[in-house]
Amino acid sequence: MSMKWILTLVAAIGAILVIVLLSMSAKMENELKNLKYYEMDLDNLEDGTYQGRAETTFVTVEVVVAVSDHKISRIDILKHDNGLGKKAENIVEDMVKRNTYDVDAISGATSSSQVIKSAVSNALGAK
Repeated sequence: MSMKWILTLVAAIGAILVIVLLSMSAKMENELKNLKYYEMDLDNLEDGTYQGRAETTFVTVEVVVAVSDHKISRIDILKHDNGLGKKAENIVEDMVKRNTYDVDAISGATSSSQVIKSAVSNALGAK
């Protein structure tokens, strides 16, 4: 094999990888835009535990949210399939503290943060 042929092959493989990565990134961005968020009405929510789930191609989250006296008292993450977004799990502390899912995402784990927020929203607001 000639050097020119090898370089052409390497360039073609590199181009294919770039196209695949860009496609996956665009798909994830679209899925994040389409996550569902529901209005929370904690004043009319009975004490108890509520389960929620949200997912994209690369991140899946299942949560149990405990409500006591019309406040979020605890959020347990039952499942969090993620790439590098493990640190997003810290977002639940802020949700409990602020009594809402609508909090700032964890830097460096934005996708997982958004999916966790959607799962909590689904638990408390989905009818």
